[in-house]
Amino acid sequence: MIYNGEAEASKVPPGWKGWLQHTVDVAPSEERYEPRDWQQPHQQNWTGTALAYRPKGSILGEGERPAATGDYEPWTPGR
Repeated sequence: MIYNGEAEASKVPPGWKGWLQHTVDVAPSEERYEPRDWQQPHQQNWTGTALAYRPKGSILGEGERPAATGDYEPWTPGR
């Protein structure tokens, strides 16, 4: 198998993923793949890139972590 760039499984579009995992019998090149209405457009896994999701408070994210709401009591050793 020859990859175009990195060997990253999340780059495989949904139609091909179904065929590769033997959940459908016909490859998308032989039959038109029609995504369901509820499906979002395919995106590769952006982890480790500048496009990765970084919530507030993340080491690599911007902004500050939201304040605690008071419904959490941290564990203290020996108490």
